[in-house]
Amino acid sequence: MLREALDWLVTPSLPFARRSGHLSEFVAIAARRRRHRAAWAPHEARSRAAVLRAAMTVDPDGTAVILGAGHLYDVPLAELAARFRRVELVDLAISAATQRAARRLGNVTCIRHDVTESLPELPRVAAPGFLLDRPDLRFVASVNLLSQLAVVATRELEDDAADRLGRALVEAHLDWLGRLPCPAALVCDRAIEIVGPGGEIVASLDPLKGAAAPTADETWTWDLAPRGEVDRVHSVRHVVGATDRS
Repeated sequence: MLREALDWLVTPSLPFARRSGHLSEFVAIAARRRRHRAAWAPHEARSRAAVLRAAMTVDPDGTAVILGAGHLYDVPLAELAARFRRVELVDLAISAATQRAARRLGNVTCIRHDVTESLPELPRVAAPGFLLDRPDLRFVASVNLLSQLAVVATRELEDDAADRLGRALVEAHLDWLGRLPCPAALVCDRAIEIVGPGGEIVASLDPLKGAAAPTADETWTWDLAPRGEVDRVHSVRHVVGATDRS
């Protein structure tokens, strides 16, 4: 708990991220990953490989932008920095480790930005304009971000209202990706599965709140919370899909 408190204090973030709980969620993700590094490793490797495959198909003479890059666990940063003239890492908060990695590489910039462009004014959902007029843009990847857009923003709402707002944020992000002036890759959760002690799925939840994500080119499972993290009986895994929208 002490490390999490210190991380909350020193992690650069947008001001409303501290007030709203977004930064607390950001710090909690890092803490959970420290507890389950081995269980998360296959998912992180698959995510990095999917982003890199998509990036290798586009013109490298320009800028690549990675959305949801605050921790870098699932981003092949060194490979992207070697391929593109410039790389921009975008998130509400940027960890100290990510900032150090960016400085070492030299052509990487960290940008704190709300990609929904709707916070903290929710429940109004904006049509994001970020990146739409960038002639230098060659590639964008939204990495394990889509299902997280409304997690904290909607937690104070009643279930139906939270689902409606969450779906609106997801759909706005997908529409925005489709309007970008360059190819875009998407790595995102497709299902959340609660697994019983015998390996049976006891519940399956829709992390996209009914929004229709594009067909995945490949899928895998992410052991997000092995048994003992949530309770002694159940584990939680996500079904993750990657789509190259070039």
